[in-house]
Amino acid sequence: MLDDALDRGAMEREATGAAPTADSFSSAQKSDMEAAAALTLADAADEVIEYETRTLGKDYLALAVIFLIVVTYHAQNPILTYATQFGRSWRNASFQQVLGVALIASVLAMVWPILRGEKAEEKDTSRGGRVLQWVAVGILLAYVAFAGASTILRWNPISAILGVDPALMFEEVEEETPPEAAASLETAMRITTAFEYAAIASVVALWQPWTRLSLYRKGARRQLSAIIVGVIVLVLWEVLITVLQIQEFLLPRPSVIAATFIDLYPRLIGMSWITFQNAVWGFLIGSGLGILTGIFSARFLSFSRALLPIAIAINAIPIIALAPIFNNWFGMMNPMSKIILCAVLTYFPAMISTVRGLTSVEPLALELMRSYAASQFEIFRMVRMQNALPYIFSALKVGTTLATIGAIVSEYFGGSTAGLGSNIRSFAGLFKYPEAWAAIVMACLFGILFYLVVSAVERSLLHWHVSFREK
Repeated sequence: MLDDALDRGAMEREATGAAPTADSFSSAQKSDMEAAAALTLADAADEVIEYETRTLGKDYLALAVIFLIVVTYHAQNPILTYATQFGRSWRNASFQQVLGVALIASVLAMVWPILRGEKAEEKDTSRGGRVLQWVAVGILLAYVAFAGASTILRWNPISAILGVDPALMFEEVEEETPPEAAASLETAMRITTAFEYAAIASVVALWQPWTRLSLYRKGARRQLSAIIVGVIVLVLWEVLITVLQIQEFLLPRPSVIAATFIDLYPRLIGMSWITFQNAVWGFLIGSGLGILTGIFSARFLSFSRALLPIAIAINAIPIIALAPIFNNWFGMMNPMSKIILCAVLTYFPAMISTVRGLTSVEPLALELMRSYAASQFEIFRMVRMQNALPYIFSALKVGTTLATIGAIVSEYFGGSTAGLGSNIRSFAGLFKYPEAWAAIVMACLFGILFYLVVSAVERSLLHWHVSFREK
């Protein structure tokens, strides 16, 4: 627009022979120039704001990918899976499959902007930099295919290359294992190790953390107060227990809990996975049904008014009252009793938030859509549902904690003794309080992970929302 205005002004000056002064432009040309200048300044301001408001999402994603690469590396060879403490944490087959899916999703989220040809944040746009970038993407995708085949399909490509029995790649190495097979497993481990290092180097090359140091400094300053408070609380906890001579069975010291956690975390991860599966399934069932019911209730408000008192009444019932009843209904050893309890806890928050989000739409937005002769479905899809998504995700984030609490508490009243809740009860009953606190820490970590996964999905789907643009 600015170039067009200047060209018109130049042509008029050439035709009239006038000097290039500010008064030689017509009012229309001046208006065009002002609008173009305003647009240019707005674009520049948006670039500055975008740079200043960069978040640590890319860094968290890169760290998650590196962690998943290390985990799947340990899950691909029995020497690593069963002979190392860290590897024993991930030997559950279903857990390995979930980790493989998580690795695929995380890597695709990381390389998708590059595959789409979007402009990178980094200043290195030279040909060599682009070639290095695509090499890193290729290595990373190759590792994802390799790890996915091993963890999800339970087929290790290296076993086929080396002529090793595929079953040996997923079984513990025994003393009677033939020497040839043991040597092949060692060779497979060395190949996998080289592949793992290449994949991690590729993540670092795509991440380029050295270009984001200013962002890290800002993030550290922003979280400094929380870090200081946390350190003070832990130091006071440690000192006061020593000074006041509080017995270990009443409250262990943080250092003792940390040491116990390091010793037991392979077992604790296995326990947490059993409990966490119940929480996830209950969350998915309860939240899904709650959202569907909320959509139906928003369409028929009389149904919503009739269901709301029931929702309030059921939410007021304590968990410890529902857990024994569900155990009798579905069976104490049946995981469905735990899943249904988690579903009940997450159902009503999702339903109420969906109804509120669908019904609290600005009247002007509805009038605008009706003025364009939009159908009810179009209004629902483009206005009501868009308005309800922030409400729904708020309920889902609350539901992650409710489902985790429900899964742990329900195990107190019977069920598999391999779950986290049952073991917390056993540790406390045997006065093994450091072990009980270590299990509680693991429960917190799984709950935080659950919350972060839902938050990541929210950010990916609602990146257009004003709440994320202003962060």
